Amino acid sequence: MKERRRAVEAKLVEKSKSNPGYYKYQVKIRELDGREHTVPSYGVDMTDAIRRIVKNENKEKMDKIYSKRIAPISLGVMVFLWMGSVLFSAIVNDYRYAYIAVITLFSVTTFHAVYSFIKDHVETNSDKFNNSK
Repeated sequence: MKERRRAVEAKLVEKSKSNPGYYKYQVKIRELDGREHTVPSYGVDMTDAIRRIVKNENKEKMDKIYSKRIAPISLGVMVFLWMGSVLFSAIVNDYRYAYIAVITLFSVTTFHAVYSFIKDHVETNSDKFNNSK
């Protein structure tokens, strides 16, 4: 059987004061190297609490991958395409291609900034919601 992290013990701590129907659990997790640590979690039942722990850990892993790999690559591709379009417009001696490149790059950058702002705002408010239980 493959070794993996396991939830060894889960204890019901208390009912949530601010959200009826939710409970606070303390889940003890055993790592691959044998260390154990306790993680607090909220849920309707114990399965829901453990599912939320797994979901948060997967989200953290994806955030690390995005910030280390995907974001720099996409930034590099945008810069490369923008420089290519400016170079192409200089070679062809028609600067409307450069205008199109600037407008496109500005649109993509604006979309990314708005998306990041909304995502951070939603995450901040959901953290406040989760911590207030």
